[in-house]
Amino acid sequence: MAPDVQVYPLQQIIAPRPGDPSALYFAVASATPRAKGDGLMHLASGQKIIADGFFNCLYLAWWATHTDIGRVGLRCRATGRLALRVIGHRAGGKRVTLLDCLVPDDHPEFRTPIWAWDRCSAPDILRLHVEVTALDTCRIDELSFVTLCPPLRDVSLSIGICTFNREDLLAETVAELIPLLGTEPALRRIILVNQGKSFSHPILTSLHKTAGIRVIRQPNRGGSGGFARTMIETLDAAEPVTHHLIMDDDIRVDARVVQRAIRFLCYCAKDIALGGQSIDLEDRLRLHEAGAMVGKDWQFHPFGNGASLANRKCLELWNNSFEVDYNGWWFCVLPVSAIRQAGLPAPFFLHNDDVDYGLRLKEAGIPLVPLPGLGVWHASILYKHVGLAIYYDLRNLLIMASFHPGFARLPGILTVLGWTMFNLLVHRYRAGLSCLIAIEDYLAGPDVTFAIDGALRNRIVRDRVQALTAPEVWTDHGPKSFPLVQPLSYRVGIAGQVVAFAAIFLRIILVPSTGKPTIVFRGRPEPLAIFGRSYLRALDPAATRCFHLRPRRILLILLTVRALILTVRYQLEGKRAAARWQEAMPALCSRGRWAQEFGQAHD
Repeated sequence: MAPDVQVYPLQQIIAPRPGDPSALYFAVASATPRAKGDGLMHLASGQKIIADGFFNCLYLAWWATHTDIGRVGLRCRATGRLALRVIGHRAGGKRVTLLDCLVPDDHPEFRTPIWAWDRCSAPDILRLHVEVTALDTCRIDELSFVTLCPPLRDVSLSIGICTFNREDLLAETVAELIPLLGTEPALRRIILVNQGKSFSHPILTSLHKTAGIRVIRQPNRGGSGGFARTMIETLDAAEPVTHHLIMDDDIRVDARVVQRAIRFLCYCAKDIALGGQSIDLEDRLRLHEAGAMVGKDWQFHPFGNGASLANRKCLELWNNSFEVDYNGWWFCVLPVSAIRQAGLPAPFFLHNDDVDYGLRLKEAGIPLVPLPGLGVWHASILYKHVGLAIYYDLRNLLIMASFHPGFARLPGILTVLGWTMFNLLVHRYRAGLSCLIAIEDYLAGPDVTFAIDGALRNRIVRDRVQALTAPEVWTDHGPKSFPLVQPLSYRVGIAGQVVAFAAIFLRIILVPSTGKPTIVFRGRPEPLAIFGRSYLRALDPAATRCFHLRPRRILLILLTVRALILTVRYQLEGKRAAARWQEAMPALCSRGRWAQEFGQAHD
């Protein structure tokens, strides 16, 4: 390729930052260059890097589906002699070498097309990776996939983060993003909504001195209120942007994935929403979710849950492009035009606001694309005590089902009863009570449940739930005292679950649980695995702290009776409640309603 030909970057090959797992960037057989302070890769003579990792593959199937980039090339700026190879991956794990060449040490910028790939000549190439062998001591200033096609559109971006008392992780994220304000022209501003205590971390207390960052204090309105505020600020900004990226406060992010999202959007001919993957922060090679679908009875089916991203076969999950019903708001880029079309989030306070919004995008005809390689490390739910969160999961799911009847029917009585009984039969009595309150508030309708602000409702529910005695915390055993049992998966259908739950209930009532617990669960416990016995639930990855969850027969009977009575009410009143919620939701998501929540005047 002639040196004066203009090329445009698509995706840069990046090295892991200190502390990041190299297996997400390079293959196991690869050397592992680290991104030093200069941000460059340094190789000793003879070292070889194989950039066949989650963060470094170019997923051509996704570019071919959503963009128009023509042929793809490679640009290398380096000192020292290099051997370059580009490998194309086909379905079934088949590989083909598309480029094999030498880069001389006197060539300041080496550019070569991979002529073997374009839409017509090689449509079966699904992804690419680069291999580099250093023939001398080398410094790689840039190694990027490029194209001859100029961007189709100008993209400008704001970032919105909602936080509530998570300063350490938030400070890391902010410190990672601040340099982008000076180096990435598309990034115009960062909006940080603090709904918790005044900042004390030095990075956060100094943000008022940083150009391009706006910190907003407001009463706690939950995640939905925080993100709604960042959307409103973006819609009303004097300097408009084309896209708004929303991110959680309990993540670790490599800022280079933000630039990657921008480059992809520059080549999208039509508006799409772009989702990033959630990787487990406590197990940094494990995929938690890459978007999800909504199934029968509003069961959620996360894509890729539990897959190891260190396994090269895992990359074949993204051989073909797909869309999802929703993507979590740990990393989700929304076109501002889509926000104007779909409206503001529902006032759910916590949980399922991202699900509802994804369904609204779908109803508005805006694809939600979980582009691989946009992962962030997200705090795991495995070691969080469910408790009050279950209230929002169930209440908001029922409201959402009322608002989107076209996706799936309102959950039936056995499904709703099953939510409560599942928790009661694994001795999570606070979670079971939270389910009962959720059903009550759903049946009460929007005029009652949303008559007060979200923070006050949260305190009322919390006080009711905390009236029950909390589980005992065990710290007097070593992390290997008991086997760590992963949740069992069983698919026995509704009828089978009714029989199983009845058997477990009778076992708890008739057979006292004695002796020390012998099972430790990470994450969700399973009724069939426990079968009425006491057990431990890990509160950290090593299980050094655990909840001791044990049966309480009288409480189980009382809550089960309440659950049965409430389930009958749900059967009789559920459809009428659904109609009230469906009618009320547009007003609840309106600018005027959110202005009331924020205590603002509204024109």
